Amino acid sequence: ADEDVDPPELRRALDRLFPAVDAPPDMQKVAAAVACVKRFAVICGGPGTGKTATVARVLAVLGELAGTDRIAIGLAAPTGKAAARLQAALSAHPELVDMAQQAVTLHRLLGLVAGGAPRYHANNPLPFDVVVVDEASMIDLVLAAKLVDALPAHARLILLGDPDQLASVEAGAVLASIAS
Repeated sequence: ADEDVDPPELRRALDRLFPAVDAPPDMQKVAAAVACVKRFAVICGGPGTGKTATVARVLAVLGELAGTDRIAIGLAAPTGKAAARLQAALSAHPELVDMAQQAVTLHRLLGLVAGGAPRYHANNPLPFDVVVVDEASMIDLVLAAKLVDALPAHARLILLGDPDQLASVEAGAVLASIAS
């Protein structure tokens, strides 16, 4: 668990952003709570299940909990098309505009160029407090390892996706392995 998170403050923020539902438990609220207290979270679901809406509220809660400290959010996806969809979905949340960078491909986020070493790695970590990766089912084992290697020690990683969709082209179905 994250010692930086004040439980009563987290509960108030979650209750405000996830109003009570008729049939508890609200799994989106549960996923948001986990993502707020853990450094690594996976939010899975099929199309239209609210993964992006949930992560937008997670980011809003994390921003609120940071108070006057501004958090830096990196947004990525395996493809340009998926990155554009993530950007469009999160642009509906004005409270995230100052915190989140433009969504990019994972290769661009890591500074990967063909045949070269990534710009960001353990000795030169990414400049983010939170990294969100959409369509994580498409991430192969090598790319996932490079991403984890490039995270600063304090950063959170949130993976979004459907483990039953869009498998990676290269070796290793990372999201499917984590979700099973």
